[in-house]
Amino acid sequence: MADIELNVGGTIFLTTFQTLSKIQETRLSSLKKDITVQNCPTKFFFDRNPEIFNSILDLYRSGELHFPSNFCGATIRNELEFWEIDKKYVSECCLASLYRHDDDIEILKEIKNLQNGKSLDIPKEECREGCWRDCLWKVLQYPATSRKASVFNIVYLLMVLVSTAVLFLNTKQDLREPKTAVNNQTDLDPKTDMYAHTSVPWTLWVIDVTCGVFFTLEFFMRAIVTPTNCRQFLCSASNIADAIVIVSFWIFHSLMHIGPNQMDSKSFTSLLMIFAFLRLLQLCRFYRFLNRFQSFDVINLAARASFSQCSILIVVFTLTNLFFGYLVYYVEFFERNSFDNAFVGIWWAAVTMTTVGYGDVVPTWYPGRIVAIFCALTGIIILAMPVAIVTSNFTVYYTKLKQYSSHKLADKDKSVKESKVKIKRNSICKTIAPMPVLTVKSA
Repeated sequence: MADIELNVGGTIFLTTFQTLSKIQETRLSSLKKDITVQNCPTKFFFDRNPEIFNSILDLYRSGELHFPSNFCGATIRNELEFWEIDKKYVSECCLASLYRHDDDIEILKEIKNLQNGKSLDIPKEECREGCWRDCLWKVLQYPATSRKASVFNIVYLLMVLVSTAVLFLNTKQDLREPKTAVNNQTDLDPKTDMYAHTSVPWTLWVIDVTCGVFFTLEFFMRAIVTPTNCRQFLCSASNIADAIVIVSFWIFHSLMHIGPNQMDSKSFTSLLMIFAFLRLLQLCRFYRFLNRFQSFDVINLAARASFSQCSILIVVFTLTNLFFGYLVYYVEFFERNSFDNAFVGIWWAAVTMTTVGYGDVVPTWYPGRIVAIFCALTGIIILAMPVAIVTSNFTVYYTKLKQYSSHKLADKDKSVKESKVKIKRNSICKTIAPMPVLTVKSA
């Protein structure tokens, strides 16, 4: 017969003190100390969740603590703290429900930090809402804020595409025009000779310079209206790359106009090629453009979350590469012109494991071919793991980011509705004339 009645959230649970005493040092096991009347049913009321309490009571009955999978880990943890039950009693099959809350909180924290880092606004003490700095900053950084911002970002993307196309077209010899009054030098290599005796067409040069002027002005405008100070602005990785590209662009064009006679100097040619190579960093502008959109945040978050696992796989790939490279060298030891040293074997193993297969070095003996089969299969397995890891993290972050965005949008809509109601209520109050107050003077 039950000698204790527990009313938890309106649901009645009947049990015995013997059952509750099985798990010591808990809230339920200490109820016997509160009894003042003997030999009668004792009733206690707890304003808690009765569904979870059913699982709590099962712990005292069976010694196993299982929770429904549809409950949030934070709710389960709060109930455990209230009933003073240690987490060690949770069954292993329910650990995912308990600790999934921690993973979700960590993911949401990363999403919020990324969103807060991107949503920089002009401080109110420096600029009121609607001023030119605030408007220009939103146009340059936030494509979804206005039609002007959307148009500017489309123009920005087109300029990036055009400048990148011109960068590669300048290296095509068929499109270049021969220069006049240039000393022909026969001791130059073909590529240096092309830069020395030919020039880009006037049309491509104008397009290239126009793009350079556009990106230079855009960079300085962002530096002027940025909410952060100049030091923080210049310490950004994307802004550093942008500054390097702009400086390299103008130095490269300046060196090209010094004169082709300097091309016979190897140091001058090397310096020119260095600045031409640095111009390739303008591809980072694609990243900066895509980073303005929320959908691209999923890729950033998934890449960061996969970094540690992928780093371990890179180490495993390197060790496996060394193993097969050293092994194939000794397997093909008696074959002539096959593998001159173990470093050639490492090169062959890397090419085979990545399924590239250049074919410049191949095993010719049957044992070496067997090693090649295992090397290729191992490479396929190792390279497939990062894809699965990144895909899994991408799915998780995409789902959480979508949920967070929907929740944030709902809060924004609610605040807009509340502000409209408040404005409407204030306008109604203003239209109602105050009642006149009559004062009666005493005779």
